[in-house]
Amino acid sequence: MQIVMDRGAIIRRVEIASCSLPLERPVYLGTVPVTTRDYVCLRVVTESGLEGFAIGYKSGSQVFESLQALAPRLLGRNALMRQEFNLESESLRVPAKASYVRSSSLVDIALWDLTAKTAGLPLYVLLGGFRREVRSIPILGFSYSNRPLEQIEEEIRQHRDQGESLIKVMIKGTDAVANSKYLQVLSSDLGDLVSFAVDAHWSWRTISEALETCRRIDDCGLAFIEDPFLPQQWRLVGELRSKLRTQIAVGEDILDPYGYADLVQNVDILRVDATASGGITAAMNALALASAHGRQALPHVFPYLHVHIACAHPTIMGVEYIPEHTGTDPVRSLLRDFPTIKNGNFQMTDQPGVGCDLHWEAVEKSASASFVFE
Repeated sequence: MQIVMDRGAIIRRVEIASCSLPLERPVYLGTVPVTTRDYVCLRVVTESGLEGFAIGYKSGSQVFESLQALAPRLLGRNALMRQEFNLESESLRVPAKASYVRSSSLVDIALWDLTAKTAGLPLYVLLGGFRREVRSIPILGFSYSNRPLEQIEEEIRQHRDQGESLIKVMIKGTDAVANSKYLQVLSSDLGDLVSFAVDAHWSWRTISEALETCRRIDDCGLAFIEDPFLPQQWRLVGELRSKLRTQIAVGEDILDPYGYADLVQNVDILRVDATASGGITAAMNALALASAHGRQALPHVFPYLHVHIACAHPTIMGVEYIPEHTGTDPVRSLLRDFPTIKNGNFQMTDQPGVGCDLHWEAVEKSASASFVFE
């Protein structure tokens, strides 16, 4: 109990910032146009001077405003008593709101960061430790309908030459013929070199709409089709899955453990996102469910954090990331470090913490709004 009661673990300062970083060019996530990447950043400082960091997407929610309400309640609390804060906060708010869950996720991550740094351990070791490297999965082919196919194929070859053999590409699900031709050409031209996965990003609302495209690409040898429907349409996922050979991957927007318990029986690959579904604590619980049901899992971007979780849990098949050269996720400008990729695998380091080392001066320069609580 000596470590838990140490005054050095008491939180004395909390800072939050909302950052909107413009993209080099607009991109489409499924049918959704994106011109900026909007992040919410959190820094929690203890009496001993240790800093705990977290960052997540706003994703259209009121996560910054919710975090603004949560942050003052951290002051004077013991950073190592994560569950005490989580359960107390949940009882005071409606947990089914995305903004609350995302804000509490960032708090959980920052407190884990402080716990790992207090212990002098990287998160993956603190969580049990399973491996020191994990497969890297690049997301490529952004804005494919506005680019020459040859350019996208060259992009894929470059990553294959670096040892990456599973590539995820985006599609805009409104044109079944164009989608199927695009994926059939990619699998025909490059299928001997790499495996492809497809992110439909909530493109369809009905089984019939989804099947119009999915049946056309069901013989392309895809690793999986991701997010065919809105998150709240999880019941349709099982029905679609029963009609296809291709695996279905869903779950990054689930808001609570009850949602994961329902979903895990209806997917082949469970998606998890510690920044959006309750933090590291919730992610590990979801992975336990996936393992119990014989499912693989795949985290949603944020590789600097999720590589730690992947190296602590064998259920995770790899960690995806958005390459810097795509110009579609400028988060590295807010970070001091980014995990190294070697021979198609993310490499772990023994740096204490959860891997989310924010460069707070850069955060402050990019912030459109910020608050300090002390």
